[in-house]
Amino acid sequence: MVNEMKNPSSLRIKLDLGMVDGKTKVKSKTFSSLKPDALAQNIYDVGEALMALQEYEVLEIAKIDNTTLA
Repeated sequence: MVNEMKNPSSLRIKLDLGMVDGKTKVKSKTFSSLKPDALAQNIYDVGEALMALQEYEVLEIAKIDNTTLA
């Protein structure tokens, strides 16, 4: 039987920095140590609030879960 242990999650936000040499340049910002049981809607709302302070367009807001299997 496999046991799961939830570890702190991360919030990753991808930003569109525009076109460079014909390709979209993307930058990621990661905020770590989120509570593993944080609700997706709450994490999304925080991501949206943080990105309202950025000058670049947001491409993606992602919750990265970290689970240890033993």
